[in-house]
Amino acid sequence: MTKDETRKILLDDIDNFRSKSEYYKSLHLFEAAKYANNLASNIELALTTMPSDDDQEIS
Repeated sequence: MTKDETRKILLDDIDNFRSKSEYYKSLHLFEAAKYANNLASNIELALTTMPSDDDQEIS
């Protein structure tokens, strides 16, 4: 699996967790909504340091 494929999967996961967060809020499950939102934020933060396939490897 390439880095760009991994990045695409993680971006889909972020969208999924954001959707779950909104769904949980609609059910008044605020702790679950907060958890899902925090999980999405943590994945986003991890993506900021993930190199793409075009980036040169540091040796």
